[in-house]
Amino acid sequence: MADQITSTRHLVVAEITGYAHELADTYRTQTPAYSRTRGGRIKLTGVHSTEQDGLLVQLAEAAAYGVTSPDDVHGARPVPQSRPPGTWEALALHATISTDAARWTATLELGHRDTVQATVRQLAAAAAEPRVLDDVVAAALAGAMRRWHVRAQALIGWITEPYRPRATCPVVTCGRRDTLRVNVARKAAYCAGCLSIWDDSDGSIRVLAQHIEAQTNSRAVQAERVRSGHAGRGGAWSVRDGGGGE
Repeated sequence: MADQITSTRHLVVAEITGYAHELADTYRTQTPAYSRTRGGRIKLTGVHSTEQDGLLVQLAEAAAYGVTSPDDVHGARPVPQSRPPGTWEALALHATISTDAARWTATLELGHRDTVQATVRQLAAAAAEPRVLDDVVAAALAGAMRRWHVRAQALIGWITEPYRPRATCPVVTCGRRDTLRVNVARKAAYCAGCLSIWDDSDGSIRVLAQHIEAQTNSRAVQAERVRSGHAGRGGAWSVRDGGGGE
């Protein structure tokens, strides 16, 4: 039993460390590249390595300069322009994470740090010390860091704005439309209304995808015959969205 508890604690600490690393530190991502052979088969041709800033840095830059486009030169700060939708959300999320992280350090009496990145690293280090965080508190911290991580991933979209499906939030107590923010490539999403999150760590992103697909398919495009104003010319056709009003 003791070995099982120790193993569970180890997994929780590893989860916290992973989230903290992507939130606070620069790291490299590996993206496979494929090509199609003459016979039509897909062949792995190599792996593209890219250095990514931590999510918190990306959030801060998105708040200050707007979301970058794929045409921006990597590593170059984009030219300030009209802020696209989502910029103020990035600012609000960065402030929320900063406040939540500071509240955690205050509760655990860990002391103040100058930056939110340093605060996140401090929390990850504290999680490895059972005398500082017991198992219950460590699990709660892992849940909090997961929420920060998923929301940041979904919102900034790494290089583009997040996908905003015309679907309602599947959470029964929410159900609002146009509040979902989805990063398809990173398999992360959240609702700007109720702040629920979905990702690939527990398979919840697939459930959300099925919900969005079902609502998209239910918006059947209907053809409605409209009478022509000219006698003997038959009818004209128009197309309308049969999914109901917004």
